[in-house]
Order: sequence, then C-alpha cells, then structure tokens
Amino acid sequence: MKGRAVLWVAVFCLLCCGCGKKTAGEEEARSESMAEDLMRETREERMGEQDNREEEIAEEPEEIFYADATDFAIKLLKGDRKGKDGDNVMVSPLSVMTAMAITANGAEGDTLDQMLSVLGKNQDVDGWNRNLKAWTNRFSNMEETRLDVANSMWFRDDEQLVLKKDFLEKNAFYYDADIYQIPFREEALGNINAWAEEKTGGKVTNILDEIGEDAVMYLVNTIVFDAEWMWAYKEYEVNEGSFTNAGGEKEKVFYMCKTESTYIEDENAVGFVKPYKEGFRFVAIKPKEGMSPEEYMESIDGEHFRKLLLEARTEVVVETSLPKFEAEYEADLGGILSDLGMSDAFDWQKADFRGMGAFPDQNIYISKVVHKTCISVGELGTEAVAATVEGCAAAASEPPEMEIYYVYLNSPFVYAIVENETNVPVFIGILNTVE
Repeated sequence: MKGRAVLWVAVFCLLCCGCGKKTAGEEEARSESMAEDLMRETREERMGEQDNREEEIAEEPEEIFYADATDFAIKLLKGDRKGKDGDNVMVSPLSVMTAMAITANGAEGDTLDQMLSVLGKNQDVDGWNRNLKAWTNRFSNMEETRLDVANSMWFRDDEQLVLKKDFLEKNAFYYDADIYQIPFREEALGNINAWAEEKTGGKVTNILDEIGEDAVMYLVNTIVFDAEWMWAYKEYEVNEGSFTNAGGEKEKVFYMCKTESTYIEDENAVGFVKPYKEGFRFVAIKPKEGMSPEEYMESIDGEHFRKLLLEARTEVVVETSLPKFEAEYEADLGGILSDLGMSDAFDWQKADFRGMGAFPDQNIYISKVVHKTCISVGELGTEAVAATVEGCAAAASEPPEMEIYYVYLNSPFVYAIVENETNVPVFIGILNTVE
C-alpha cells in the first residue's frame, strides 16, 4: 500500500497435542460446540461479575506491566537466531504476549511458573490478563491509526476432550477469543486458514499447512497495524541510493529523506524517532560502525531501551534517510521460548495444562509455535499529503544555530513501533537486507 507505513502481523499459533491416537469421537460434527455451550451457559449468570471486572481493568495498566512487556520484547528479538545469518527478523511482542497469556490461563505448576518467568517476573497470570486488556482497550478508540487484535481457539471435536469452563471464560472475556470445536479433518485446515485470512485482510492465507495427527487445540492470534506518518514524504524527498546489507553487498533502494525532531543516542548507536499520526512512533536505531544490529541487541535490555527513548533529545534537527522496504518473516518460536526458560510447556511428559482441559491417558503440551509477519514501509499517501504540508514546513524552519544530527540508515539497523505514552514495542525487528 503506497504511501503508508503498514504492518500486518499474523500469527502466533499454539498447537497443543496429545501423545496418543485419534478417537472415534472426532468423526461426528456437532451443530454447536461444547465450548460455545459452556460460554453461553455462563455468560448470563456471570454478567454482573464481568461488569465489575470491566470497571476494574478500565484503569491504566500498572507500571510494572510496561517494564515487563518491554523487557520481554527485547528478549524475544535477541533470542531469534535468524538475524545472525543476515536475514531480516521481525516479531510482534504484543502478539506473542497475548498468545502466551491465553495459554497460561490453562497452565499449572512448574509449567505456569516458567511461562510467567519468561513473560516477566513482576506479574501473575491474572495481572497479565488485566494489564493486557487495559492496554489493548486503548487502541480501540484511535481514529487515525488501526491496530486490530483478534484471537481464536480451535478445539478438536472429541467427546473425550473435557474443557475447563474457567479457561474458556477467562479467554473469552479478557481476549475476546472466538471459540470453535470442530472435527479435525481436512476442512478444519481450511476453516482456520480462512479465519486468519479474514482477520488479516488477506495478507496471511496459509498460516497452517496441515492439521497434526494428535492435535487437540490450536490457538491463533492476529494483529493488523496500519498507520500514516505524521509528516508526509514528498516526491522530491524520495531518492535512489544504495544499501549495504549484512553481507557487505550493495543493494539498490529508494531512500525517504526528511528532517525529524527527535534524536536518540547511546555509546553504541544513534537513531531517530518518527511519529505516526496517532498513538505510535517508529524508532530506528543504527549501531555504530563495526557493530551489527544483533550485537547491539545483545548489549541492551528492556530497561535500557526505555531509557534510550525517555532520554531522547527533542526539538532538535535530525537529517534522516529511511529506505523503503518490505519484508516477510516466518519462524517457529518454540525453540526461542524454550531457551528463554519455558521448556516444560514443550515437553509432552512435563507439560501441565490441566487448567485447560483433560484428555484420557494423554498429556496436552505445546508442539509448535508459528509466527508470521510482514511489513511495508513507504511514503505517505496522497490523501494525507495536504494535511501534513504545514507540519513539514514548520519542522524545516528551525533556527540555524541549532545543532544538527545525521542518521542515514544505509546499512543494517534495528527498528520498532512503540506506543507513544509507554515506549513499549508493539513490533520490533532488524533489517539486514532490502532485497
């Protein structure tokens, strides 16, 4: 989509499996799922309680949530090994946090403790539920920026699978999760993929390639982000140039050049912040010569990232160049999350998801975590140019005696899309190549 900074993120998918064979109960589809029945039965009787709960979480998220969420975002990007090979990497901490919290509502014992240790040391699962809902509620009121979060849970239609009512209730309330229980046959694959395609506006068409033989549950989370720059890139501000990729090769690119007003710097990197029209900012961080983006990320944590933005120099002149780029990313995050400390959830013998449900003589565990993202960053659309002309002129009229900074993104860099008020990354990635 020309002229916009547009990002689609889909999908974090959790596959929970048993270690036995399929049962005959799978063969008969039910007109209405057990899960839907459970939710319908409890929605009315707990309406008053939910109304009270809604009032409680209507407040701003706790400060500890922002610290934990930022630290998790940095750990997640640091944990991915693809960037080490010169590939582009992009993850959505919001997507992964949401999917983990949904799953954690069904975890117990050491499995739950490990999941919470990876998410953040300061909150229990109820805290994550409340704070994530309070945070995402803020996004629904934006007019200039679109950030849509959608969740669904797909359960195998098997009479032996007993689902816990509390697990379903929590995820329906806190995450508006669509709940389905269907036979896990070939058409189920089409149903899940169709749901993801619809929620991402057609950007993700095949989130799953197959339905696992022993699969009993799929959790699917999608995020769609669409925002326009606060200040447009005019035609004369887009120029051809070259980008030196992680392998040292020159790539032809189109650079978008503009004067920005927020400069960031630490001992190992420089960067700038570029605002969207509402709610969010684009952060670009270029490591100093001789340091790769991956090495830079290894040197920081969430606290450092937030401090970097809080101590940014504002109302200054920053001459910038940002390459137009599109990138896609796909990975199984299971290994990363396991390495970060939640190994039990992926172990069919150790996993404890009794809070989710039960399957006779089988243990539910996570076998796969599929994360797919794609991003397109370009100049502002025609419709919005007229509204941004005056802003651009104002930015260019700074007094000449002011110090001028230069940040040209002509080699690999770190980028993030962060919420304005909290500096928590909703998306974070590394651009190693534009081709």
